[in-house]
Amino acid sequence: MPGEAEFIERIAALLGRSSDDLIVGIGDDAAVIRKSASQWWLLSVDSQIENVHFRREYTPARLLGHKALAVNLSDIAAMGGTPRFALLSLILPRDLPSSFIDDMLQGMMALADAHRVILIGGDVAASGDGLTLTLTIVGECPAGKILRRDGARPGDVIFVTGQLGLAAMGWRLLERGFRYAPHLSPPWRRLILAHLQPVPRLEVGRALAEDQLASAAIDLSDGLSTDLFHICQASGVGAVIDGERLPVARSVPPELEGDELECALHGGEDYELLFTVPKERLTHIESLRARFTALPITLIGEITDQPQRMYVEHRGRLLPLSPRGHDHLRDGKERS
Repeated sequence: MPGEAEFIERIAALLGRSSDDLIVGIGDDAAVIRKSASQWWLLSVDSQIENVHFRREYTPARLLGHKALAVNLSDIAAMGGTPRFALLSLILPRDLPSSFIDDMLQGMMALADAHRVILIGGDVAASGDGLTLTLTIVGECPAGKILRRDGARPGDVIFVTGQLGLAAMGWRLLERGFRYAPHLSPPWRRLILAHLQPVPRLEVGRALAEDQLASAAIDLSDGLSTDLFHICQASGVGAVIDGERLPVARSVPPELEGDELECALHGGEDYELLFTVPKERLTHIESLRARFTALPITLIGEITDQPQRMYVEHRGRLLPLSPRGHDHLRDGKERS
């Protein structure tokens, strides 16, 4: 089977159509549709599938509901929009306890209420094999004020929010038998929660779009190497990453020592924002940092004129960087 990117290209070739009201179609974090002369709609859809994206044995119901919505909100953040409405499709095993469903929906609605997202409908069906949650998110933005993947240019500098690799390390801990609990020691709890309870960077995305600071942006769902490659591919550019600048996990449990760089480059599921900034706008980064003092915003590299060629500079060596993050159709491991 072809990889995810190739399959999306195939879908676009077979099914892609144009419209006067379609601003952005297949190939970005969300589709963009004209709502009015001054406003655009943003639409995206994502799923959480049992034994593909999560395991019930280590995923508390409330956190599952949170994550199912959070990954959709992250797509809206990557486009610089504001989420408004959601549709929910639930495929439920017949033996799923009602208490699990209630807790899952409560976790989802707590996050929805925090961002003023209204659930407006959906579908419920029985499953013969596991639980699936699919959410369609509807957002909006001022006309022309969106972030896209295809605007990076040679000389632009590359930034990321937050720390990288925490979610991948949390997943590794869960796979090794660790479980989330409030009394779990902080180094383990922090990493596991990074995997189970991601934080969509909506406010940062809106600031980048409103101030027209970023030339390109994407959320880090599949791993830095893969998501940076998506920007390079869409923009027709290359990139060099400074491995010493990467905001990798600090004070990790002994089970994960030595995994920091690998997880930061390829781990995925961080749901931080990766964005590029023209050098003439770099003076505005400090005002952005001043607005988000609790969130690291780190310069990690530069865009080059070598299309789709990526490198990481580490310990004085310039090494090729391949997109080795998660691929939904090629990877067999159980994670998103």
